[in-house]
Amino acid sequence: MPVTKRLFIGVKVIFEDKTEKFHLSLPDTLEDAKANWVDLKNIHITLKFLGDVKEENIPAVRSKLKYISKKFNEFESLLKGVGIFKDFYHPKVLWLGLQKCEEFETIKNVIENSLGDLGFEVDYRKFTPHLTIGRFKEAGSVKELQKLVNSNQDLYFQVIPVKEITLFESILKNEGPEYKIIESFPLGKEEEFKEFRF
Repeated sequence: MPVTKRLFIGVKVIFEDKTEKFHLSLPDTLEDAKANWVDLKNIHITLKFLGDVKEENIPAVRSKLKYISKKFNEFESLLKGVGIFKDFYHPKVLWLGLQKCEEFETIKNVIENSLGDLGFEVDYRKFTPHLTIGRFKEAGSVKELQKLVNSNQDLYFQVIPVKEITLFESILKNEGPEYKIIESFPLGKEEEFKEFRF
């Protein structure tokens, strides 16, 4: 049986103090909810989930990402607002919003098309860049969840500098997933040909 690794492509995010404090306050704010809160060391923006990939195919993925990363310059996005996926009565995910993220959409599309050449399924759905901070098992108090989201819809958290894209391995453990960096690919255009004079 071939050895596989559970992989995804994303951007690692480091929270500033204000954002970290907000994140760490959530279990108390939504104390009636049953949720898995994302560990600070695992905070990231997902660009594409690859699933189980045979080890022999990983070098080709790395090669594609190295090429893609050189097509884009470093950029910044704004982390602003709080929202949920689905609805207040059946929430699935609590997220922080991303603004000024046209580059994310472009990179996502290039990754989809490029890895489609390697046999990965291409996701044609509109990409909504976001940062997942919690996954609900039970909603708990709908009123408290509504209050949290509605009172923080316009809250500005921080600037997200995007300097690289990363290939992660997701290792599932009883205490929660571990995201191991396989390789990071710095953004930046190829150096232009320089003419040397002697």
